[in-house]
Amino acid sequence: MHENLIKDIEKICADIAPYYGCYIVGAVFLAARKDSGAILRVYVDADKGVDISSLSNISKELSMILDVKDVIKFRYTLEVSSPGVNRILLKFEDYKKFKGKRVKISLKNKAEGRLNLIGEITDTYGDCDGGKQDVAIFDEIEKKQRIVSFMEIKKGNLLVV
Repeated sequence: MHENLIKDIEKICADIAPYYGCYIVGAVFLAARKDSGAILRVYVDADKGVDISSLSNISKELSMILDVKDVIKFRYTLEVSSPGVNRILLKFEDYKKFKGKRVKISLKNKAEGRLNLIGEITDTYGDCDGGKQDVAIFDEIEKKQRIVSFMEIKKGNLLVV
């Protein structure tokens, strides 16, 4: 929907985050309550975990830059957050990075009658520059390997438990 806008926002945040010892995980727009615009949620992390002070500083600086540059042309609320323990997986690179980890994946369209898969990422196929990108997951429910196109993934999260 707002892919180019998200890329622009992620670039701005990628320039800010290192000053606070962090890196950007990704950004998403979420629907908000009636008449309050959208929610722009930006996820940042650090190798040893991110603290509230860093999140606050990044939020203030990012908010100022987005306002001055008038990047977003509609009402929104900015939230800067850590990805948390059940880390959101936004990019193909995330699936590559967390190979061997347990995930929950929600699909855009049913595959063999299912919209949700839970299991371990066993492999990824393709590169991060686009083209065909697939994620292999061992489906815990049906006890079998599945190959899912990255483009068919609506949402993915690491599962700690």
